[in-house]
Amino acid sequence: MKRIFMLRVGLCALAVSLAAVFGVGVARGAESPTSLRLTREGLAIEAGSAGHFTLNYPVFVGAKWDDVRKPIEATVSGNSATLKFDGDTRIEVVLQPGEGTLTFTPVNVPAGMTSLRAGMQIDFSYATGGAWKIGDGKETPFPAQKPPKPHIYQGNAATLTLRNFDGATLSLQVPPHSFQELTDNREWDWKIFQWQFSAPCQPGAGPVLVKVAFGAPAADAPKLVDRFGQSTRSDFPGKVKSEEKLKQDAQAEAAWLASLQPPVLDTFGGLPGSGGKLGLKRTGFFHVEKKDARWILVDPEGNAFFHLGVCAFGPSDDYTYFAGRERIYEWLPARDGEFKSAFHPQSYWNPNVLSFHLVNTIRKTGRPYEAASYTARMIERVRKWGFNSAGAFGAGDEGARRQAKFPHVAHLPLETWEGFPNIPGTHGVFDPFSNKLRERCDKLFAEKLPPAADDPLLIGYFLSNEPLYEEIPGAVAALDGTHPCKRRLAQILEEQYKTIEAFNRAWETTFASFADVAAGGLPVKTAAAKEDMRKFTGIFLDAYFRVVTQTFRKYDKNHMLIGNRLQPGTINNETLCRLSGKYLDIVSFNYYAYGLDPDRLARIRGWIGDRPMFFSEFYFSSTGDSGLSGGAKDVSTQRERGLAYRQYVEQAAALGYVVGIEWFTLVDQAVTGRWFDKYNGEAANTGLISVADRPWRVMLDEMMKTNYDIYKVFLGERAPFVFDDPRFKPPRASR
Repeated sequence: MKRIFMLRVGLCALAVSLAAVFGVGVARGAESPTSLRLTREGLAIEAGSAGHFTLNYPVFVGAKWDDVRKPIEATVSGNSATLKFDGDTRIEVVLQPGEGTLTFTPVNVPAGMTSLRAGMQIDFSYATGGAWKIGDGKETPFPAQKPPKPHIYQGNAATLTLRNFDGATLSLQVPPHSFQELTDNREWDWKIFQWQFSAPCQPGAGPVLVKVAFGAPAADAPKLVDRFGQSTRSDFPGKVKSEEKLKQDAQAEAAWLASLQPPVLDTFGGLPGSGGKLGLKRTGFFHVEKKDARWILVDPEGNAFFHLGVCAFGPSDDYTYFAGRERIYEWLPARDGEFKSAFHPQSYWNPNVLSFHLVNTIRKTGRPYEAASYTARMIERVRKWGFNSAGAFGAGDEGARRQAKFPHVAHLPLETWEGFPNIPGTHGVFDPFSNKLRERCDKLFAEKLPPAADDPLLIGYFLSNEPLYEEIPGAVAALDGTHPCKRRLAQILEEQYKTIEAFNRAWETTFASFADVAAGGLPVKTAAAKEDMRKFTGIFLDAYFRVVTQTFRKYDKNHMLIGNRLQPGTINNETLCRLSGKYLDIVSFNYYAYGLDPDRLARIRGWIGDRPMFFSEFYFSSTGDSGLSGGAKDVSTQRERGLAYRQYVEQAAALGYVVGIEWFTLVDQAVTGRWFDKYNGEAANTGLISVADRPWRVMLDEMMKTNYDIYKVFLGERAPFVFDDPRFKPPRASR
């Protein structure tokens, strides 16, 4: 069966036609669906097992590559949208699902603009058996390793075809002689591919047409995943080849664990006797104190505690979505058989999501997965390896954790599924000026915080996970007056400029009143406009931190607020850092790096002020001996993973203000990607443990050297470890 989507554009408009080709059914489940719909970002394309793509709305481009006119407002209503640019320029967008047509019609093309440019990201899974073809060239595999130059292709051509590892294709035909560029973003430490094209767009020019087609997976696609959830495309030390070997692991690991001699610690994992020696307070809860210019995290017994946490402590990124690509697995278990408990526990995901790691633990132990016994077993393991707490994204079964007295962190209930929608155009940012959301915050905190308010094992609460606060200025400026934060912005601008004429001069706009400023999108193009939005972002963030912290303290006076797990790009903002230091007990930073950058950290530290920090997410991965496609920071072997960990953790602990780290994750991500991203999921060697439930022992042998001796480094009694590798040298200049 074939479904065609045609997209027609007139008058310097972009027209896209999409044809979806479906293959025959597979042994289990229906073929993964394809669809298209309009979003605020562009045309969302569900390409079945080939993945999810967003063809971004076009921008106008002038004679120079960086001479760009972007929309200042995107209004989407069902199957139509309006992209508003500065002045009277706009692009009208109409989607006709029945006919499969999408129309972009530019109105009043800005002077000097010569083309339309659009593009999309291509998931890094294409580095594992995926290929591309542009124009009349030959089909070429996506590079498994970082190429010498980031631009895989640059030139003029009319077609792009992507082929996934299971043979599913996505083809795009663009206007003849369009300029195309395909880029490997690993050059900038981002594992994703980027494609974009630029087509002529001038007054009087004819329609611009783009055709997109989806091809079904190949019936004879090669198997990608073996019966143990491992990649079939590589062999590596420690790869499981038989169930017999897997079952033998239990006895071998028990003997190995029994041979390990971690240091004696107090009940909570702190350093015994350090409280009296350092003069620390015993409050019954985790807290921070500063002693002799060094920040110290103190456990409930009043001893020094360095948070050696492990993220995703229960089954998490090892779950994978298999529906629609069953053909690439050598074997899948029956849902109601021996491995029933290895399927996802939530009913929505259960039929299509499986953890091969749980399959292998069931094979290994002879028992179904059960949360309490799983958690108890994992706590026993990681404590032997010197870790003392659970990090973000789940701490396992509560009963088992309490019985083992294993500390953990938690997250405040501020996510979208808790009733805190993101401001359009942002990720992880809700509107603190909304009375409705402020009331929602009070209601949820009143319900959910008191039960844990007296829990001594709880270290503290993250507010959110990797919110992109840098999106606030552009996103709020683009909103209409239905959003309280936009109305507040307009009010502040009116208070500052007094008259609309003064505002128009500063912003180079032509609004009739401040009511119009509140009602529509604002172009942030002048120096005055950028400075005004910078100041407003500070007001916005102060309101956000104030409502969260004040509400939190009403219902929990014992625990700490430990930050937002900020990404490197997000934390590089003085206003945000100063407000984080003002309101939070600990500032958390998801810091991915080979060598710690002293200049950058000093700058961030100066902005935050005298507050301690968590490096709340990092890991190192090895592609060569894991069968996985790699992750944020790749090294060559499992031993190098351990050496990199030693360098990172000890250098951090020696800084005097980092009081903990969190390794991401307990178990490796699934070879076909984590489940909630379906076909676009990360698939990296993140774990302490492989999918086959085998600890990465060579790596752990190095990690334990640091974990067992961390308090000597933390308290300045010995120098931190240095990994003698050029990648891990401190940068010469601040990034």
